[in-house]
Amino acid sequence: MEHVVAIVAVVLAGPLVGVELGVAAFTNPLVSKLSDDAYRVVRSGGSRLLGALMPFWYVGTLVVLIAGAVLTRDALAISAVALMGVAVLLSVTVLVPINNRIGAWRSAADVNRDLAARWDRLHWVRVALLIAMFIALVAGVVG
Repeated sequence: MEHVVAIVAVVLAGPLVGVELGVAAFTNPLVSKLSDDAYRVVRSGGSRLLGALMPFWYVGTLVVLIAGAVLTRDALAISAVALMGVAVLLSVTVLVPINNRIGAWRSAADVNRDLAARWDRLHWVRVALLIAMFIALVAGVVG
């Protein structure tokens, strides 16, 4: 059972980290070069789409990580849970409210690039937490 949980955790967490890293390193920096109207369409649409999907992915990953930590009682598995927990807490308390404001942009006049830049900076903190979580997870599974 431990192996199945570990596989599910890696399969959920790996792509999650990849998507979040891709958004931070590639998508948002490229989109930031667009005109305000095009920028609004991409950022607000992406905020709504990912804002609907990511809660399930994050919670699912956290639940599987918790299951792995309970089964193994491994320090690295517990560290992965803690790091994912902090990432979820950061998301819910800070990033989601900003994301909701970005998702509500309806015209170029609504665009607030400073708000989006704040989200981007905080998102990098979340990405760092997720990378550390994934490293702990993989090190625990391999070790």
